[in-house]
Amino acid sequence: MIRLALAFCTGAAVVHALPALWRVEAVLAMAVLVLLAARRRPLAAAMLAGFAWTQLLAGLWLASAWPCARDRETVALTGRVSAPALEREDRTDFDLDVIEISAPRPWPKRVRLAWYEAGQKPSPGECWRLTARLRCRHGFANPGAQDRELALVAERIDATGYVASDDEPRRLTVPPRRPVERLRERIADAISDAVAPGPSAAVLQGLAVGVRGNIPDRLWDAFAVTGVAHLIAISGLHVTACALSVLALLRLAWRIPSLARVSKRVAIENLIVVGVTAGYAWLSGASLPALRTLATVAVLALLRCLRRSWPFSQVLAMAAFVLVATDPVAITSAGFWLSFVATAVLVALVMRESGWLGKLAGFARSQLSIMALLTPVLAASFGRISLIAPVANAIAIPAFGLFLLPAVLAGSALAAIAPAASAGLWRLLAAILDHAWPALEAMASWPFASWSPAAQPLALVAAAGALSFVALLVPIAGLRFAAAAMLLAVTCGRSEQPVADAFSLTVIDVGQGLAAVVETAHHALVFDTGPRWRGGPPAARVSLLPYLRARGIRDIDLLVVSHDDQDHAGGVELLRREFRLGRTMTAPGSRLQSNATCHRGDTWIWDGIAFRVLHPPAGFAGSDNDRSCAIAVSGPGGTALLLADPEAAAEAALVAHDVAADVVLLPHHGSRSSSSPELVTAASARLGIASAGFGNRWGMPHAGVVARWRAAGTTILDTAEAGAIRVRFPAAPGPLEVSTERHDRPRWWRDGAGD
Repeated sequence: MIRLALAFCTGAAVVHALPALWRVEAVLAMAVLVLLAARRRPLAAAMLAGFAWTQLLAGLWLASAWPCARDRETVALTGRVSAPALEREDRTDFDLDVIEISAPRPWPKRVRLAWYEAGQKPSPGECWRLTARLRCRHGFANPGAQDRELALVAERIDATGYVASDDEPRRLTVPPRRPVERLRERIADAISDAVAPGPSAAVLQGLAVGVRGNIPDRLWDAFAVTGVAHLIAISGLHVTACALSVLALLRLAWRIPSLARVSKRVAIENLIVVGVTAGYAWLSGASLPALRTLATVAVLALLRCLRRSWPFSQVLAMAAFVLVATDPVAITSAGFWLSFVATAVLVALVMRESGWLGKLAGFARSQLSIMALLTPVLAASFGRISLIAPVANAIAIPAFGLFLLPAVLAGSALAAIAPAASAGLWRLLAAILDHAWPALEAMASWPFASWSPAAQPLALVAAAGALSFVALLVPIAGLRFAAAAMLLAVTCGRSEQPVADAFSLTVIDVGQGLAAVVETAHHALVFDTGPRWRGGPPAARVSLLPYLRARGIRDIDLLVVSHDDQDHAGGVELLRREFRLGRTMTAPGSRLQSNATCHRGDTWIWDGIAFRVLHPPAGFAGSDNDRSCAIAVSGPGGTALLLADPEAAAEAALVAHDVAADVVLLPHHGSRSSSSPELVTAASARLGIASAGFGNRWGMPHAGVVARWRAAGTTILDTAEAGAIRVRFPAAPGPLEVSTERHDRPRWWRDGAGD
């Protein structure tokens, strides 16, 4: 059973490494092979079955995706709200299951919409008719960062967008649907009515019904650093507590004389436990760990009804099979690996002990073992490892399991029946949590509370995890030393660094904005930090920050903010909080705090690489764009010209000096008013990079500008189409090495895969 489940999951996992899905005919042929090999080669058949089944489902998910060729198209929609709406500071976000749309097929099945300045709140089950501008499933593509496009596929979101102001959205008078989602909204509203807006209200909504979108970023950071994020997300602990509570109540009920004579009590008991647990799992948002635990509870209940007994390892394997078979994308989630790895360690170390003292000692050992075994998973998934997790969890788990979780479950049950009656309990819990957050954030601010390892090859990470698990089960000293050495390589290994006299330039995919990183052998320069979204966090949080961590960069020697526009300076404060900054350089007249100003003629040398400030000259008068910093980075292998938003006057000042370069950042994201013929000729670049947002409303980079550069012999790449772009300049004259995230790492779920 274990081997068959692992083989099926392996086949499903292989699909997620494919650049494009296979043709339907090939998948059908593989299904035939599964039937032929089922008896003689069961493991091979299981692996092929997982591969074929995942391909089939993935093809269906892609078939309903909104085409990127129709990005930003305005359509009339009729649909049903599928989940509780999330009310933010300036907008309301909600998911809509499409019933009718004024557009040719393919139709998206589910869209995620933002409604700015919403006059009403959509509720689950309601039908709405509205006009929306739809965006295709396209996200940033950067090394080390989470893949938004895959996340949207996992949530079955076929398009995103926002409610257009052409027509006022209209609620249709139809019978309400989705009772579970309406109940989730009822409980969430009971909490928001009782508790003032803030982190405590947001956390209570997350614990009760899985609505976590309003938890502040700073609190999520504290959860991640202290290693208690698993307690905030609806996890297996919540669902297990629910199942055990129901089972305990039923055991008490069977002692009532009138119920003691009920026949088939085992079957009834298991049916009720599974039913209530399933209801809670879906009420809490059906998160991956919740479904994993539900699958485990269901398998155990079925075995009890059949009077069969399986080792828990087989139960866990069956739960993994059920979960992957119903949702193959689950295997790409960090939650999948965190849940099953942690459970496997607990079973391996706790269940084999005898007696309560032995099990308690096994549990204590398991906490350290889990931290060690999850290190590769956390490093690969989040780029951050909590070093104080054992201490934080030693305090948080008892408080959570013995007090907070039972109180939240009781409050949820009460709010489902009588929302007003639960107000006092929610206020009490919020008052207690209000005093907990400062202590948690103080722990997160401790020196060395967490560690961000440089990204390592996936093969090394997988080998370290597998060897560590074997070492926990087999007490061989040499094996454990080998596992410790591999874990050390995963956590302390360095990423590939430029050698002396060489450097690299990476332009990050931040949407409509600019962020670039220059790395020499021992130094790092960040040129701009990307935009800040309206009413939301800076783009650097999900793009620049993960890239720097993946590269193992913890100290930024120089942060250059070319000018104050939000599409260039949106992530400055985030970088100041998360990294040690050596110096900050800004344009003359900048309102940002800095200890240096860009002046033409300033130079410095790092590891054999020369940096020259080319603009602005002393006393230069002009707009913020015209005063933006321009820097040339030169080494034996070539020159990179870092430009931000220079306009006509600034470009004229630049061409009066030596601006010849091998690689140039296209000024003003390739706007129509930039890249004068004189600048294009003077730069004579081999490669031009435009940092622009996908489908931006200004049409950047402009087709005429691109044609002008290409006519001069310059190859043009843009981050919207290529994702992050990295150029490696060698230590001696020679060809440049150019890599792009989308083209070098294609995946079937990404826009353009298989084209």
